Amino acid sequence: MNANLYYKNLRFNNFPVPFLVDETLREGVERCPFPISVESKMQLLEKMTEAGIRDFIVGCGPEKPDVWEALFKYREANRIPKDTEASYIILLNCWETAFDYFKNGNFNPDWIKETTFSFGMINYRESQGTFKKAVDAFRSLGAGKFKASVLNNFRNGVEPEKYAEICRQINNALELGVSIIRINDSVGSMQPHITHQLCSTLVKDYPKTIFCFHAHNDTGLALANAMASIQAGFQMIEGSLAGFGNRSGIAPMEQVLNMCRVNNIKVGRQPIDMKKLLEAALLSEDIFMQAPNVFRPVSGAMETDSNFGVLNIPDFLGVPDKKNYFVNYPGLHPDTIKMAFKKCEIKNIYTEEEILEGIDKLRSIMETEIHSITESYQDMKSSVYRFYHENSWGYEKLSKNFIDIMK
Repeated sequence: MNANLYYKNLRFNNFPVPFLVDETLREGVERCPFPISVESKMQLLEKMTEAGIRDFIVGCGPEKPDVWEALFKYREANRIPKDTEASYIILLNCWETAFDYFKNGNFNPDWIKETTFSFGMINYRESQGTFKKAVDAFRSLGAGKFKASVLNNFRNGVEPEKYAEICRQINNALELGVSIIRINDSVGSMQPHITHQLCSTLVKDYPKTIFCFHAHNDTGLALANAMASIQAGFQMIEGSLAGFGNRSGIAPMEQVLNMCRVNNIKVGRQPIDMKKLLEAALLSEDIFMQAPNVFRPVSGAMETDSNFGVLNIPDFLGVPDKKNYFVNYPGLHPDTIKMAFKKCEIKNIYTEEEILEGIDKLRSIMETEIHSITESYQDMKSSVYRFYHENSWGYEKLSKNFIDIMK
């Protein structure tokens, strides 16, 4: 903890967060090792708008703004709500390529005017005025809504020198007319108590600026850090379906919004339909061809499955959540058998001794089954590994194919 940083009282529930931004169609797409069609991406976007999300980051230069263009076409065709908004990320080490796409494309000028252009690597070739050149270039196309990302390696916390550098970059961005500042935990190394301090200090020092925190999950703390940022006063929160994003991902959108729901934190401009959001999270696994994480918190397909019987603490505590059940070795108990009979409306005609005898027989059946189950699992695991290794494009496949097609 750094004494130089301000630490204010935190808010934990009953407050609004005006801005909610989804990153699935940018971070999630970047993480996916396979080329995904625009149509599939728009299928996801439609599902997310049905759930109540309205703001989307839909691309990152140097890629062509195909999804960005599709969003506005879908909006004009009334396939998504009219208040759906788009952001597009411009990395300064390749901004000219992105600019050329927007300059030379046959786009409705109003689309560019309505888009938030989010600049990353804003200190890239700073002595050459690269950031200003890029902002001025997009402003010449009619753009007027800008966001800037301050990239950071927080592995050593936030020393006074680092905070001063963050402020210097923020000041440069504000001078160029940027209205939203995005603090990036670029390598996912922040801890929530440091996030609280940093975000609180920035809110105090820049009370009129809209801030958001981009939380990576390399150490498993993306959700905690995302929540810490809004508890400290940040007004915008980001995430992606199922947490899909570079490396270990970013804050899972459905987990963020579930935390906000249970703490009465109103996020974004529309009520969130959690059922539809969970459907979108499951769909994202199919779209990105990812092996299902069946026990993933909140949106895993089997996340609510619980050990049936005497080991079930949530049932003992009277938690009424809808759930499915399974039984394994630890759950085999006479009371479990009796509870199963009761659930199935079967009359119990067995003595305690007979139930214990039956449990021994059930254990023998399970022991016999486990051999074939283990073989099936190993086959599945091998197939999954082989699928990713054979179908993703590494640097060797990329180099070889490039050379081959240029012959």
